[in-house]
Amino acid sequence: MSAVTIEARKREEVGTRAAKKFRREGWVPGVFYSHGKPAESLLFNLRNLGYFLARGHGLVDLQIEGSKTPLKCVLKEVQYHPVSEKPIHADFMGVTMGEKLTVMVPLALKGTPRGAKQGGILQFLVREVQVQCLPTNIPQTLEIDVEPLEVGDAFHVGDLKLDNIEILDDPNETILTVELPKRVISELDEAAMGEGEAEEAGEGEGEADSTEE
Repeated sequence: MSAVTIEARKREEVGTRAAKKFRREGWVPGVFYSHGKPAESLLFNLRNLGYFLARGHGLVDLQIEGSKTPLKCVLKEVQYHPVSEKPIHADFMGVTMGEKLTVMVPLALKGTPRGAKQGGILQFLVREVQVQCLPTNIPQTLEIDVEPLEVGDAFHVGDLKLDNIEILDDPNETILTVELPKRVISELDEAAMGEGEAEEAGEGEGEADSTEE
């Protein structure tokens, strides 16, 4: 899989005050680190970084201003503002192309469940999974086709089938379900209870009639 290029510039000023200033100017503070090398403080353009984050977390060519060769890396962690939900800090980790690494990969849904036509609602419970693979095999996203799912169906981590990628999460963990709204379930339960009471009443009347005879 080809790498996505992200540009950055070196950050000379550090600390909370400097970080706030950079964010006001449209920059996101971040760090690049690699095994055996000192961490580099960087700045990422907010718009460019947001574009990348919205489309996946695969292999990255990090092009630092003033450097001729891009650095092969992956996004290791990103922090978001609790209100605006904009990225406020990003950490990138250097990789060795021949060594496996562990990363989080976002999940993406494809299609509309069949159960939606029956009034079902899709509940997306897990948005990303942890995988282990070579850097060249890191997917931008893992796509799940939800089209075949009926009401009452669930999709689990173990249902993800991928070549050259090991998923480290619990295979029994539920990623998504298709369920009827609680209101509909409640109405169905009430209807079932009503039918049961009617059957009991009918049986009682029959017993009373046989006694009178």
